[in-house]
Formats: sequence, C-alpha cells, structure tokens
Amino acid sequence: MVIDAAVDGQGVALARTKLEAWDLINGRLVRPFATALRLSKTYWIVCPKATSMLPKITKFHDWLPAEAADDVGRLKTLAQ
Repeated sequence: MVIDAAVDGQGVALARTKLEAWDLINGRLVRPFATALRLSKTYWIVCPKATSMLPKITKFHDWLPAEAADDVGRLKTLAQ
C-alpha cells in the first residue's frame, strides 16, 4: 500500500530495489537519492514442510530470484 501511495503522489516510500524495479523501469517511481542500503537474505519463501518439494513450490522458488535479477539488470542498463 505504501508503494501505491507513493505512485499516487502522497509522499515517499522506502522499498527494496528488487521489488520496485518494475515501477522504476516504467517511470512510475524515481529514486530521489542515490543512497542505498545493502541487505541480503531478509525475505524467505515459507510453506509447510510436507509441501516444500511440490513442483509448483520449487518452480516458484527458482523463478522469483531470477525474475528479480532480470529487473535489476534492466535498472542497471537504464542508469548507464
């Protein structure tokens, strides 16, 4: 909701670049400052142990970081 509020012009938001890459790439948001904090492994994909090896869970696990990396790559290209 905070990202939507920022897009609607209601203020600023703190967000992870990997999660907001699409909005940055498409010009819905801008980074007003170059300062960024490096954080790693602060999100987890969680599910019941009994379902953790289901194909749909493992596919999602593989897809999500790859999708985020693609967006970050696009952002780096735009910044050059």
